[in-house]
Amino acid sequence: MSNGVHSFPRASYPGGRLARLLAELHLLDGQPDGDVAERLARLFDLSDTVALDTANAHRATGPFHASERDYRRLGEDLAKVRDKLLAGLTRAFEPEQLGTRNGLPAPQADYEPYQKFYVARQRQLTAGLQPVRVRLRGALADCGPGAARLAELDAVFDATLTAWTRRCFGAVPKLLARRFEALKPDGQRSLLDNDADDPDAWMAPGGWLHRFCQEMQLLLLAELEARLEPPLGLLDALHNEVRDRT
Repeated sequence: MSNGVHSFPRASYPGGRLARLLAELHLLDGQPDGDVAERLARLFDLSDTVALDTANAHRATGPFHASERDYRRLGEDLAKVRDKLLAGLTRAFEPEQLGTRNGLPAPQADYEPYQKFYVARQRQLTAGLQPVRVRLRGALADCGPGAARLAELDAVFDATLTAWTRRCFGAVPKLLARRFEALKPDGQRSLLDNDADDPDAWMAPGGWLHRFCQEMQLLLLAELEARLEPPLGLLDALHNEVRDRT
């Protein structure tokens, strides 16, 4: 059954599309630790462990009312949010938006405005996806005891991993500073304060800043894909629950 959401491309390589792009841009140092369970364990303190145990022991008694219509509605909601975020990321990089509040900064050799631009887009992704994730949890909790327990576990993971997730995604715009400086031609560095240098030419196709902005957009699109994974997983679980009940 398709509602448009599941057509969103899923990463098919270790670490996902975002990790692959960061590696291709030489922005990752060393190899990531492959023991996911061990890394997750380091993120949970005693209070988190108690919360997980409580969630795992959760036994909802109902009544349960979630239906195929709820699944379809929430699938459409997630698809609309995804499409809106995709459209926003596309629009922000359009030439006519250059230098506007919602567009790329006017061409300049200082990385800070581009970092602020990236962080602002990240905030939009978080704000757009979190409400639908909460609604998906609510629908799951209304499916049955097992689904309600899964919803409780997702809530605990969401709360526990919020700071870690923010730190991981927050590292991307900081890492991009390296790429910005690497793409900036050596000869151009000495001309940055020279009237002979034309910043508008940097954003022309083939220009170093044009290339940087293209790479930045690819990273943001990959980040959207990564951030979609939890709500998509909840949607899949909801689909399975309502299917098994009918």
